[in-house]
Amino acid sequence: MAHVDQYGIPCAYIRGGTSKALFFYEKDLPAPGPLRDTVFKRLMGTPDAHQIDGMGGATTHTSKITLIKPSSREDADIDFTFVQVLPDEDKVSYQGNCGNISSAVGPFALDEGLVKIVRKGYSTDESLTAREVRIFNTNTKSILISHIVVDPTTGYSLATGGSRIAGVLGTGSPILMDYSNVSILNSSNPAFYGANTLQTLGGHIARGLLPSGNVIDHIIVDGKDVEISICDIGNYSIFVRAIDVGLTGSETAGQITKNSGAVASLKELRGKGTQLIGQCKDWELVDEQCPGLPFVILVAPPSRDDVDITARVMLSNRCHDTMPGTGAVCLAAASRVEGSVVSKQMSDSSKRSNVLRISHPAGAMPVHVKRSSKEARAKGKEYETLSLERTSRRIMTGTVFVPQRVWAGPAQT
Repeated sequence: MAHVDQYGIPCAYIRGGTSKALFFYEKDLPAPGPLRDTVFKRLMGTPDAHQIDGMGGATTHTSKITLIKPSSREDADIDFTFVQVLPDEDKVSYQGNCGNISSAVGPFALDEGLVKIVRKGYSTDESLTAREVRIFNTNTKSILISHIVVDPTTGYSLATGGSRIAGVLGTGSPILMDYSNVSILNSSNPAFYGANTLQTLGGHIARGLLPSGNVIDHIIVDGKDVEISICDIGNYSIFVRAIDVGLTGSETAGQITKNSGAVASLKELRGKGTQLIGQCKDWELVDEQCPGLPFVILVAPPSRDDVDITARVMLSNRCHDTMPGTGAVCLAAASRVEGSVVSKQMSDSSKRSNVLRISHPAGAMPVHVKRSSKEARAKGKEYETLSLERTSRRIMTGTVFVPQRVWAGPAQT
């Protein structure tokens, strides 16, 4: 079929966890810069709250793009860049990573034949065959380890299985995402990292687990002193007690988003917390200077017996409908820092467990977490495990079109 005024780009449309994204090979896109961003916005139908004329799903967790290329690094199979396209704002963000979409990267790489080294993976079900995929996330400059269940004969990933995650209908094949390496500066690649010895890096800011240097910081919000904890694992986040901003923490996502007073307070908190660690110059301009990150995560004691903590995540001044994967990872990491805002909301038995069960608007999410020994932490290894179980499914493979007046494809040579 001819398309004389549109240019087609090969892509896949894939669900990872509770998010969906267009997957592209980086070679099929414009070079990084304004043209690439313009193409991304046009493909998703941004800026339009409904994203009618594009592939976006009118929410932040369904308006995402993934870029893939084979990695030149010795410690990774592929390079992965995460792109957040905001639905109703004229913005494209490369800040941070998406834990949910990250879970779809390993299966994509296996099924596309990009993983050349066969490594045995880990599965919570020993009857299943799993392969390990090493992913370099360019956003956070860190290595993610993905354990994917595969067909033992072909080596291709399996989408069907018995794992169930809140926010997704049915069940799928379990994918274990290990983020324990994101807190380590790996000196095995001096061309990238320089001649540094092993040290704590952090997930985004590269100043360690606690980028402010404190377990607790104090900021003024609405004229009141408020305690916060800032943690940088996965994506950096600011934690605050829900009660300190006039909420219980058990509200629905819609109730919080429609509460203009609470949203304004949380924006002030995000701006001042971000300014505190030097990531924005003017807290009132935090949305312009730091779109997307950091998350603000509201925490409260558990509201039922089968969870350990209640949480709500603010992203782009809206309450997330579920729980971002990297937000869950950061929350689990903070829960093991004694005296943090998160730790103070939990029982002693919950702190001792190796699984943190997080209550969010769509249900509950477990995160496997175990803090390293003092000796290991002194060498930069903050966590023995920091793993998130997700599922993924390829929905479509095909061609997505952009008008040629936006981009007519690569220059002919």
